[in-house]
Parts: sequence; C-alpha cells; structure tokens
Amino acid sequence: MNTVNVSGKILNLTIKVNSNGTKMAIGTVGIYRQKDPQLGKAKYDNVQIIGYGKIADFMNEGDSVALTGNLNTYQKDVGLEYPITITQINVTHVDNFTPQSKPVIKEHPSTGLDMGSIDEAVDQITIKDSDLPF
Repeated sequence: MNTVNVSGKILNLTIKVNSNGTKMAIGTVGIYRQKDPQLGKAKYDNVQIIGYGKIADFMNEGDSVALTGNLNTYQKDVGLEYPITITQINVTHVDNFTPQSKPVIKEHPSTGLDMGSIDEAVDQITIKDSDLPF
C-alpha cells in the first residue's frame, strides 16, 4: 500500500489551475529531522507536495500541517547527462494545526444593526422586578 503520513510546515506554496480547470496547490513541506549535533541547529527534509481540487483550499503557506497522501516519483530531464528523479507527495488529506483567525462581525445577522451599538444598549438596560411577568 502506497500511503505516507508526514507533519511539518508548508513552504513555497503556489496555487494554479491546470488545463482541465482543476485547482492545484504545489509546494514543499519542511519535515523536522533532528538537531545537528555539531551546530545545535534543527535539520529539515523538504519534500515536494501537490494537492488537487478542494485539498488545495486547505493548504496555506506557513501553516503547520499533517499530510496524508501517496508517494510519487518521476524522471525530469534538466539537460544533464542523466535525468533527475523528483519525489513528491500527492496529498489526499490535510489536518491543519495553524489557528485561523475568525472574521470580525460588524453587524447583527438578522437586524443589520451595528454590533458595537447593540452591546452599548444592552449594557444600559436596567430591569426592575415590576417589569417581569411572574
């Protein structure tokens, strides 16, 4: 079975549309390997990734993610004596661990009133016992 699971940070992401009109996300994922014992710096493996369709919507540059997909290799001729072998992950599932910012709601969805003025109005309301029906 050809399934790979990796976690890391998405880098160099490009969103394109192919000739069939399908959205594509092409980039790399930086996967933590270990600390270099001599330098004390972290080392990363950068693996190319590609995601099609709705998968591309869940991939954003700089996000920390866990990716599931299929490992794919192909030969690419770059004008040298031998072609180079490209290894990439064809992403089939994305778990995004980067918190996404929530949109700020400026007006109430049903009344269209400014939410700031509603909060001020609610703060100024005082209710007495005689106002209650029970």
